[in-house]
Amino acid sequence: MLLTLDSSLHKPLYVQIRDQIRERIMAGAIRVGERLEPSRELAKRLGVHRTTVGNAYAELEAEGLIQGTVGRGTFVSPLASQLKSPPPRARRSTNDFFWDGLFVEEPRDDALGRLMASAFQPGVISFAASHASLELSPVDLVRRATDRVLRREGARLLQYGPSDGYPPLKRYLQSQLRRDGIPAELDEILITNGCQQSLDLLRRSLVTAGDTVACENPTYPGLSRVFDSPGVRMIGVPVGAEGMDLDLLQAVIEQSKVKLIMTSPNFQNPTGRVMPLAARQRLCDLATRFQTPVAEDDIYGALRYHGRELPPLKSLDTAGLVIYLNSFSKVGFPGLRVGWIVASRRVIERLRAAKQRADLHTNLLGQAVLEELGRGGWLNKLLRRTRKLYEHKLGVLRGAAEQHFPPEAVCVYPQGGMSAWVELPAGLDAAELLVKAQDCGVIFAPSQYFYFQQPQHNAFRLCFTALPDHQIERGVTILGELLKAAMRKNGKGRKKSAAGANVALV
Repeated sequence: MLLTLDSSLHKPLYVQIRDQIRERIMAGAIRVGERLEPSRELAKRLGVHRTTVGNAYAELEAEGLIQGTVGRGTFVSPLASQLKSPPPRARRSTNDFFWDGLFVEEPRDDALGRLMASAFQPGVISFAASHASLELSPVDLVRRATDRVLRREGARLLQYGPSDGYPPLKRYLQSQLRRDGIPAELDEILITNGCQQSLDLLRRSLVTAGDTVACENPTYPGLSRVFDSPGVRMIGVPVGAEGMDLDLLQAVIEQSKVKLIMTSPNFQNPTGRVMPLAARQRLCDLATRFQTPVAEDDIYGALRYHGRELPPLKSLDTAGLVIYLNSFSKVGFPGLRVGWIVASRRVIERLRAAKQRADLHTNLLGQAVLEELGRGGWLNKLLRRTRKLYEHKLGVLRGAAEQHFPPEAVCVYPQGGMSAWVELPAGLDAAELLVKAQDCGVIFAPSQYFYFQQPQHNAFRLCFTALPDHQIERGVTILGELLKAAMRKNGKGRKKSAAGANVALV
């Protein structure tokens, strides 16, 4: 593999290596299944540090183009054949090269985004995205609420608004928060453009080059993309049956100066795990002991179908160190882009200033509509119907999986949220399964997309809330047949390897 590096370019060496390998894979010059040169050998040949090559390989693996196997090496992933490069343009203007030299950061390849986009193709059964069901789309509710608020407040809702949010909506949220055990004052609440902006405001206001952030791994890809900024060190904390591994988190805090802890204690994305009460109390104690802020993403918390309600971390916070994030998006209004942050006054003031610099304020009309629906009791009615529908859809998924999935595929069925997590035996690759599933008109999100460190390949997420029942059943049936075929192939491979090992030992 011939690569050329130019140290005079305003482009890091690892980026040059990454881009050249990516181009060759996309062009078919390096084929699926082909083994890449070991990082140590490539680094020696190019005259760079092994870490430089390692960083290039890590980014290519995160994009789904290559995958490393301990003891065997690094190979071009089967998923690479599905990741098409954009069509070439007839020519590239000189102006394009000028702009390339001015951009601050290299763009990350958005393989998951391209996968999500394929969900809109006709005939595709998509388990890939956590979308709300169109069966309960509250169009009429929103239409009537919009008419009422415009009649009542008129053109004021089409003007600029306060940066911290529409006051009536903040009062409504305050009442809901107090019901959940969070005694927030109005100046401790900030309205945002959804949880994605909330994460971005936290990163802008609290995290800079040289800081360390501890985060669940696997996690929501949008979170890792926000915090994986130049100079910021992200440490992945594994997620087990009780959520974030707090023993490992404590060890990380004791060894490193952690600036911020990120966690999603309710129906963690992508695993669906729930942090029990004792673990929540322990996490708050760790935050207090080490004076480390915790950002609690509770976007799925309202979607509990069964089981005991657990208090938010923020309600257990006695030191003012928990920053609480939530949104209306998963309840049924993702297009309105309205979320909120609850934190101490000092934190909210800094976040408000950052938000004002970014976009002045959140959509005023959308805030007024949501306040109208909340105050009139319509939001709670919609939430009850949504929980009932999603519990039913989870039951459809579970029934189909129990009938069609092989027993080696371990399904984690959550008590709420919008997705199930499927774990496969070691040696099976969910990305390979995805390639075959796409040929059958089914897509899902392989586990590697959710890891920002040490990606695991033998799991995948199934989002079920947006699909009609018959598509859930059909999609799971197809996946079940593909899984059984993969299990048979994997079993034969293990037997063959074992037989070979016995001969070698003799």
